[in-house]
Amino acid sequence: MSRNPYESPEAARTYDEENAGRQDFDFYLELARELSPDGPGLSVLDIGAGTGALGVELAAAGHGVTGVDPALAMLDIARHRPGGEQVTWIHGYADAAPEGAADLAIMTGHVAQYFLTDDSWRELLAHVHRALRPGGRLAFESRNPGARAWERWIPEFTRGTYPHPAGGTFTSWIEMLDVQGDPAAGIIETHRGVTERAGTKSYSAPETLAFRPLATLETSLEQAGFDLERRFGDWSRGAVTAQSPEHILVSRRL
Repeated sequence: MSRNPYESPEAARTYDEENAGRQDFDFYLELARELSPDGPGLSVLDIGAGTGALGVELAAAGHGVTGVDPALAMLDIARHRPGGEQVTWIHGYADAAPEGAADLAIMTGHVAQYFLTDDSWRELLAHVHRALRPGGRLAFESRNPGARAWERWIPEFTRGTYPHPAGGTFTSWIEMLDVQGDPAAGIIETHRGVTERAGTKSYSAPETLAFRPLATLETSLEQAGFDLERRFGDWSRGAVTAQSPEHILVSRRL
C-alpha cells in the first residue's frame, strides 16, 4: 500500500483547505439517498474516512456511519469536528471493520488508488465483502489512466494559496517524481506535495498511486464476489469514455 502523507499532523490540518468544494461528496450523499428510498438509516462504512467531512454529513442526514482510517492525525480532526461525535471512528484499515454490518461501503478521495499491487487490492475487496451485508453496495472512484491526470500534477497547474488554520496563508503545489507503465495496462505514479508558509518550504512524504484500467477494476470486482451495477465517468454521472476523468463504480455484494 502507498505511504500515507497525511500521517503528518500539519498535512492533516491543511487537508480540508486544499480540498474544499469536492464534487464527490454530492455524489455519495445522493447515492445514499437513492439506496434508502424509505428514509435515511443506512449503515455506511467509510473506508479511508480522512478528516471525516463526508462521514459527518452522512450522519447528519440520518445514516449510521463508521469511519476507518490508518492516519491518527486525520482521525483526530474527524473526532473533534462539529458532528464528529455522531460517527464511530476506527483507527486502522478495512480489516478492522465489523463483519456483515454495512449496507453501503464507500472509498472516497481516490483511496482505491493507494493499493498498489494486485494482491493488496484483492485483499481490500475481500475485507469489504466481509464487512457488507448480502446485497450491500460498494462505491468508489479511481482515476481513468486514459485521461493522464498525472501530466497536470506539476506546479504550473497545481499551485494554490489557502488560509491556514493557525492564521495567515500557505501556498502548496505538486511535484511529479516518477511514472511507470502505460495507460492501457495501468500506471504507477509517484509525486510529492510542496508547502510554503512564512518563507519556509516543506515537502510531504512521496505518495504513490495506481491507475487501473476499467477492465481490470471490473474483473477484480467480479472475482471478489461483486456484481457491477453502475459505472460513471465523472461526478455528474456522465458516461465512461476513453478520456473521462474518473471510473466511478457502484457494485452489489453477492
